[in-house]
Amino acid sequence: MKRVFILIFLFFLFFIPKIQAQFEGTFGLGVHAGYGAEINSIGGGIHAHYYYTNNIRFTPSFTYFLERKGEGMWMTDADAHYIFPVSYSASLYPIAGLHYSQWKYNASKDSDLADESWKKHRLGANLGLGVQHDIAYRVRANFELKYQFIPDYSQVVFSAGIGFWF
Repeated sequence: MKRVFILIFLFFLFFIPKIQAQFEGTFGLGVHAGYGAEINSIGGGIHAHYYYTNNIRFTPSFTYFLERKGEGMWMTDADAHYIFPVSYSASLYPIAGLHYSQWKYNASKDSDLADESWKKHRLGANLGLGVQHDIAYRVRANFELKYQFIPDYSQVVFSAGIGFWF
């Protein structure tokens, strides 16, 4: 009986690296929609993700927010996630990354014609939390809440998306 347990233990030792290495080096694409609190508008975009290791994932994204009251915005983020599996199909992950955005205001689309039009570029940082759920083979849904530290335009952004990985 002892030999059986030792053989089972050795069997698991040999196959644990293969079980854990299921995501390392994989790449995926997806779409997302969200809401920005400072811009006070909804937006949509695309994102990619690359698993550097089984738990560390890099996620660049681009989001365009609809113009509202003459003010519009687009942003690009370069985030890193550390994946904490909580079940077979769900994971939590903290978000940290860099942010770049372009904010613009078009005075001709607002009722107050005395204002001038302007365009501003902002560099910032992201911190947040996300959750992902595997809904089918190689298909994931994700929900993220992050705070963007942007000079004069800091905001909370909520987004939900779906992605496919290869």
